[in-house]
Amino acid sequence: MSAARDIVTDMGLGHIRAICWDWNGTLLDDAEICRQVMNAVLEEHALEPLADEHAYRSVFRFPIRDFYRSVGLGDDRFLSAATTYLDLLAQRVGEAPLHSDVRATLAVLRERGIRQVLASATLPDALARQMAPHDLGEAFEAVLSIDDPFRASKHDVISRWLATSGMAAHDVLVVGDTNHDREIADDLGAEFVHFDGGHQKWAGDTRRVSTLGELIDLLGPLPVGSASAELA
Repeated sequence: MSAARDIVTDMGLGHIRAICWDWNGTLLDDAEICRQVMNAVLEEHALEPLADEHAYRSVFRFPIRDFYRSVGLGDDRFLSAATTYLDLLAQRVGEAPLHSDVRATLAVLRERGIRQVLASATLPDALARQMAPHDLGEAFEAVLSIDDPFRASKHDVISRWLATSGMAAHDVLVVGDTNHDREIADDLGAEFVHFDGGHQKWAGDTRRVSTLGELIDLLGPLPVGSASAELA
């Protein structure tokens, strides 16, 4: 990490001008549904299920192949298992709600003039179907999605957006729930906050929040007359 980046980090997050949100697990509360779907795949392969969300979060990680390998679905089973998982998840993900304070947090950030984009390791059509019930389209200036479900290359789509955004990377905050989100932020030179309520229990040394509303405090004082009361 550069000396300049150290200085920015030490100054806190008051300089942030844009937030790049992860979708699954961070805004969409789908970890339990994903655990149930993975258990269906594990049962098909005669493997032990993940007993609860704690067990699921303890093994979930990127690269996604490492997660599959950790539950017994090695390279010889990966493509078949991942295809089944994605097919089953498509049938269930519509049941997932947003995390409780998503709408209020997005509204406060919009009032502050902070640009917001969404980046997901989900294919475009599937992402559109997942987002449709929640009517969040106007919250984001861009919705970024991948073109390969087995590589989860969010890095590429965020990098392309950043290159055309007119912003310095250190003025962008990536908010996500996995080690991959942190790796993307570090590689691009952006700031990062880990959301503890998502897919991965990760003990990395980083800023973290247990609710999305806590981001408001990390970003510094709100102007008088803001929508912060919505978070109460």
